[in-house]
Amino acid sequence: MGDLIIFLFALDQKKADLDLVKRFTMEIRKFRSEYNLELIPASHEGIFLGDLVWDPILGPPDFSRKGMPNTIYTAFLDAGLITNADWGKFREENQETVLVDAHFATRHVDVNVEFISELQHPKIGKISSEFKPDKLSKFTFGNLQVREMDDLMRIKIDHFLEQMKASRWSDYDGSIRRVYLITELYYGTIRMLIEKQFSTELEASMEKVELQASGKSEGSHAVEYAFSHDNVPFAMRIERVRNFNG
Repeated sequence: MGDLIIFLFALDQKKADLDLVKRFTMEIRKFRSEYNLELIPASHEGIFLGDLVWDPILGPPDFSRKGMPNTIYTAFLDAGLITNADWGKFREENQETVLVDAHFATRHVDVNVEFISELQHPKIGKISSEFKPDKLSKFTFGNLQVREMDDLMRIKIDHFLEQMKASRWSDYDGSIRRVYLITELYYGTIRMLIEKQFSTELEASMEKVELQASGKSEGSHAVEYAFSHDNVPFAMRIERVRNFNG
């Protein structure tokens, strides 16, 4: 009987996990349709321009798929087209690309509060472990900024891709042709709106995890908290490597 209960629980859990993936996939597609960008569900400081991404049919993008180089420059290095010094130079250039204001039709990008705990954002993760996201009334990214791969870097990448196709087709076809390349990264001030009755609980949770708000706006019924992005992107533009054009 115990084995049967465990088996049924495992089936229920598997179904729940699958339902979550499907619902989260729908949210990603909704975000893509509305903003023409890809939501980054696992935001962290380690995502940069030039990184490679596997975009599955179901579920969030994968940044560490087996056999996939972590960056386009790593693929060129492995193919013998660039040196270690070149790799470091390209990587540094992408990391230091200047942030500029993003041109959006809207001033804020909304994210469904149901999926906040799934975003795995460093700051959101700290909050959601202590303060349940279902108490949020609204969650947005504001003051939008972007890092964009410049034309010269695109031309360089295109040049190396052509060399790789010509001389290392098996490496190109086997490791990067089917993956996507990050060409733009978007950042924004995190804004959370909650009912006033939950503000004390949220602030206690923030104090517990040593999280400071960069701003606070209090209304008659709700309180909005703002947090700086700290160079952590929430969205990206990706281009399939096989269709990439410098």
